[in-house]
Amino acid sequence: MRDEFKYELIDNPVSFICSKWMLDRTPFIFGEDRIKYIEWKEQLAEKLQVDSKSMVFTGSSSCGFSLNPNKNYRQFHEDSDIDIAIISGYHFDIAWKTLRNLGTKRFDLNSVQQNSLKEHVNRLIYWGTIATDKILEILPFGKEWTLHLLDMEKVDPINNKTINIRIYKDYESLRAYHINNITNLRTQLFENE
Repeated sequence: MRDEFKYELIDNPVSFICSKWMLDRTPFIFGEDRIKYIEWKEQLAEKLQVDSKSMVFTGSSSCGFSLNPNKNYRQFHEDSDIDIAIISGYHFDIAWKTLRNLGTKRFDLNSVQQNSLKEHVNRLIYWGTIATDKILEILPFGKEWTLHLLDMEKVDPINNKTINIRIYKDYESLRAYHINNITNLRTQLFENE
């Protein structure tokens, strides 16, 4: 599967690769069971009060291997996290406003949360994304979402894997973020030949 991806990455437009391997597919973790995938998303959508069509599995649970250059296309495995993108301008704006207006409360955050804030200032907000994995609890809807994610981690096929959510301002932000990452992978492939 990884070799097929690399072969296709060299010869096809990056946007097509992004759609085929991540944004427009039944995620790897669901096998070929599209109905199970839809049912799972419907459950989470109802809990988080977002449209199920606005949820996209990303990362290794989507394509079966990691697209993180630092993980060298590592296969999805039993300790892998589940990464889900949620496209919601509403939740993005609330989260962004909360982060911007922390004021002196930022000094009460632990070092992991403070580093996450710096990452948002330096990189993530540019891509229209809020990575909630380290800061969900400080967002206004964070406690409620945390409980719902813990519930959904028990539902097959997730089987107690950690679910990480990234909130994207819009679909264009989601696509642009991943196209940038895949473009970097393509560059690495050419440099390593």
